[in-house]
Amino acid sequence: MDQPTDWGGAFNRRWGPSAHLISDLAGPDGARELADFVEAMGVSWAPMQHPGTYREHHDLAGEWIDRARALGAVTLDRTTFVGILRRKREAMDP
Repeated sequence: MDQPTDWGGAFNRRWGPSAHLISDLAGPDGARELADFVEAMGVSWAPMQHPGTYREHHDLAGEWIDRARALGAVTLDRTTFVGILRRKREAMDP
């Protein structure tokens, strides 16, 4: 998960800072890990953004960020977060 950020849009005005929840695994394994994690959080309303790509993620805000952390999600600095995306892109598009 990247650092929660207020992007200034309607979503952030309503819910506060938001973060992107990703898996560090590429391809179907990563999609499955992400789906299982979100299900464990009890989130039934959050559609996956960019499914099937190295950028697939869920947008989280407010209590959902806290819930993700409680279940083991780690807040990453930008360099680490982007590094994971690059590795996933390389693995999916050799």
